[in-house]
Amino acid sequence: MKKNLRNIGMFALAITILSSCKKDNINDISIPGNYEDGYFITNEGNFGTGNGSISFVDEYGTVENDVFASINSFALGDVVQSMSIINDHAYILVNNSSSIEVASVDSMISVAKINVSQPRYMAQVSDSKAYVTDWGINGVQVIDLATNTVSSTISCGAGPEGIAVGGAFAYVCNVGGWGLDNTITVINTDNDVVETTLTVGDKPNSVVIDVNGAVWVLTGGYTEYDADWNVVSETAGNLVKIVDNTIEATYAFAVGNHPEDLVINDAGTKLYYSDGSWSKAVYAFNVNDTELPTTALINRSFYGLGFDNGYMYGTDAVDFTQSGWSYKYTTEGTIIDSVQVGIIPGGYCFN
Repeated sequence: MKKNLRNIGMFALAITILSSCKKDNINDISIPGNYEDGYFITNEGNFGTGNGSISFVDEYGTVENDVFASINSFALGDVVQSMSIINDHAYILVNNSSSIEVASVDSMISVAKINVSQPRYMAQVSDSKAYVTDWGINGVQVIDLATNTVSSTISCGAGPEGIAVGGAFAYVCNVGGWGLDNTITVINTDNDVVETTLTVGDKPNSVVIDVNGAVWVLTGGYTEYDADWNVVSETAGNLVKIVDNTIEATYAFAVGNHPEDLVINDAGTKLYYSDGSWSKAVYAFNVNDTELPTTALINRSFYGLGFDNGYMYGTDAVDFTQSGWSYKYTTEGTIIDSVQVGIIPGGYCFN
């Protein structure tokens, strides 16, 4: 029934567009409720082909693929990296197309486009400001949310990736882009000035903030190869705890495992991440733990992880050429359901 109501709504939208001579463009029209009760999955698409997309899964588990392109007159573009919901708008970061597509989150109708170099991830700073990590400038783009424009930039380390905002600071993971970095840039969000830079370990990729305000960073470690793809050297990944902008604890993983995709539960008390060498698994870590877990919660390798409303989510990119899958689990690691989504599903955006 939910899907039928959505289809009726889109039919009404089409009639409105065709019959109205008073509207200047489609952005003046809104059909509330189409995409409110559910969550989004970002599908990267094949590099260089421009077939990145967004999937929507409603509260009943029904999936609708390619929701942006089906409503607007154009596709998202090349490599849909991530998506954030801020102030009733969806900000869709399209890395290789150098753009952020802005849409009404309830209808997915396009309202603006922001041109940036290589956008990766976005975090809201205030009602009027957000930060976007950008590999193309090795820094952060400051977004004016009132005008959907870039107001300024902040220099960071190489290849700024994951970002989290807590208190008066933003924490940016400098993963190194195609190279190497090992730092976190701490930005004062009141004045957009770098407060300090912390060395946490090679290739920090993701960051979350717990219920106590502590910042947790996951680093993947780095592998150097020779011309024949033999391993020359390798460093361990770390789980790093930061308190008051100072490193309080570091937990080292086995060399060669390259942990990634750090997420946190709704209560801010438990971390989840993927770890392992060739075949990864999902592990859980309580924020009060003092040792890394040795037993996996979910013995399955995922391309991306998410957590929302008491459930774990993981994407499977399959062979990177066909439609992938998204899986839903309980916090005990029991699978609940799965849905087929777009090509190379990489992440989640929860409403």
